[in-house]
Amino acid sequence: MAKKPRRRIGIAIDMTPMVDIGFLLLIFYMTTTQFKPPEREHVTIPASHSEIKVPDAGLINITINKNDNIFIEYITKNDSTGEIYRESPEVTINTLNFELTKARLKYPSAYILIKADKESHYGTMRSVMSTLQDLKIDHFSLMTELKADPIRAGM
Repeated sequence: MAKKPRRRIGIAIDMTPMVDIGFLLLIFYMTTTQFKPPEREHVTIPASHSEIKVPDAGLINITINKNDNIFIEYITKNDSTGEIYRESPEVTINTLNFELTKARLKYPSAYILIKADKESHYGTMRSVMSTLQDLKIDHFSLMTELKADPIRAGM
C-alpha cells in the first residue's frame, strides 16, 4: 500500500515591515551623516603611494593653490555637540609666520597638513617650509592623492 504524501502548507512572509525598517534606517543615516564641507580653494594634489589617514578635526591645513595663494584653515571639533568648525583666512608669505604662531597658540596639539597644488611654484612651497622651520615646527605632512598600485590591483 502506497503512502499518500503529506500535503505542504504554503508559507507567505510579509516583507512590508522589513522594507519599512530598511527605508527608515536609510532616511536616518541620510539625515544624520555629516559630509565634508566644500573646500575654499580647489587644489589638484600630486599622487603617491602613502595610505596615512588624515583626522577629521584637530588640524591646521595650509593650502597653496595653483596661483600661489596661501590659505590657513583651522579645523576643530566641538566635543559636546560633535560639530566641526572651520576658520580659513587667506594669508601672504609675509603674514604666514604670524598666522601660524596664532594658530599654534590657539590649537597647540593640532596636526599640521600642507596641501599644495601640483602646478604651484616650488619657491612658494620652499617659503612655507622655511617659515615652518623658523617657527620650530618640524613635524608636518604633505597631502597627496593615492596612486593605484598595479601590483595590489592584481594586474
